[in-house]
Amino acid sequence: MNQGLTIVPPPVVGEALRRLEARGFQAWCVGGCVRDSLLGKAPSDWDIATSALPQETKACFAGERLVEAGAAHGTIAWVPSGDHPIEITTFRSVTAVVDGHAAEITTYRTESGYSDFRRPDKVGFTRSLSEDLSRRDFTVNAMAWHPQRGLVDLFHGQEDLSAGLLRCVGEPARRFSEDALRILRCLRFSSQLGFAIHPDTARALWEKRELLLALSHERVREELTKLLCGQGAAAVLRQYAAVVFTVLPELAPMKGCAQETPYHCFDVWEHTLHAVDYAPQQGDLRWAALLHDAGKPGRKTRSADGMAHFYGHPPESGRIARQLLTRLRFSNKERDWITALVGHHEDAMPMGEAHLKGLLGRYGERFVFTLFQLQEADMSAKAPGVFARRLPDLEESRALARAILERGDCLTLGDMALTGEDLKALGVAPGPEMGKLLRRLLEAVQRGEAA
Repeated sequence: MNQGLTIVPPPVVGEALRRLEARGFQAWCVGGCVRDSLLGKAPSDWDIATSALPQETKACFAGERLVEAGAAHGTIAWVPSGDHPIEITTFRSVTAVVDGHAAEITTYRTESGYSDFRRPDKVGFTRSLSEDLSRRDFTVNAMAWHPQRGLVDLFHGQEDLSAGLLRCVGEPARRFSEDALRILRCLRFSSQLGFAIHPDTARALWEKRELLLALSHERVREELTKLLCGQGAAAVLRQYAAVVFTVLPELAPMKGCAQETPYHCFDVWEHTLHAVDYAPQQGDLRWAALLHDAGKPGRKTRSADGMAHFYGHPPESGRIARQLLTRLRFSNKERDWITALVGHHEDAMPMGEAHLKGLLGRYGERFVFTLFQLQEADMSAKAPGVFARRLPDLEESRALARAILERGDCLTLGDMALTGEDLKALGVAPGPEMGKLLRRLLEAVQRGEAA
């Protein structure tokens, strides 16, 4: 135990610990909140583990508002008067918000039988903190802390934190067979924390990667999005490509697909990783960077001079992106947004005014400036010298887009002075043909052919 560690939990956590211990039960902060505190980061949520059984936990908060959705698995939620409800479940995403902080209270438990490679078939309760910690995924997540008793670190998690190392608690293959999501969580933590993965744990990642196929698409999407937004996303994708390709098979042909043009010095996969690394760490942009050239392998041709060409790859990349994003249960809005970014990533630079107005009118300001970020990331991943030559064209397009917006130019049908009522007065019948005529007039205005 480490008595010198200083962690400052939010008041609700301290009060929950005091109430449980006043009845003679053990109670500890566990998991990610301890890990993040040791790393000097503010935890996003706080997990409390206790020796109290669910009914005993309820008794500790008699007269208070409780949420019991996870009680069958040892979880009880306390809702202090006047605060937001705390929803706590064992096997779903945890939301426990009190004064901006999250908290979870769960009975020490044991688990056995994992027939679906995701959830335990049987959950038992125990009075032993060590038993509870021993079932956890990684050493850095298997520590407990108490404001008076200090740190309990049975599996050398603090050493692994200092070494920047992810290591499974116990036998890695067993841990991943119990819950295949831990495979993606391992990659995600490596990306977010910038940690290396212990060789034994890495070996088990490879050996057990097919278990990922048993996971729900939603959970895969959540973990991969967090991975992509991490500081080490490109490095993790590079080192564990085969693991990632298990759940994203559409991307596998990119690895080893040589580009063989004066504008490229990497194969399609390595080019993609450089683009991901350059792109700002936001989910839609990182997904677009990952998928922007997914269609290249299927569109590769070679001219008589031996140069490779990838004609038509943006729409093909968009098709693949739509297929992949649909399978991962992205919302329609997210899917359409990312697919449009992918489909437009090679729009010619500098963009003409009419084309820019068309994009601004169809997709909006945020889309166009996000597209510029994607194009910049794409340029950064090409052969030496390409970025310096092409960046001025991109900056010219950015400046033109800002000027169009500042001028308040006509971008949508709603901006036009001419309306459907005006056309009706001129004898144009309402219906599809009127809509087509209005759109043609809008395009003429955007080209400067009409005012």
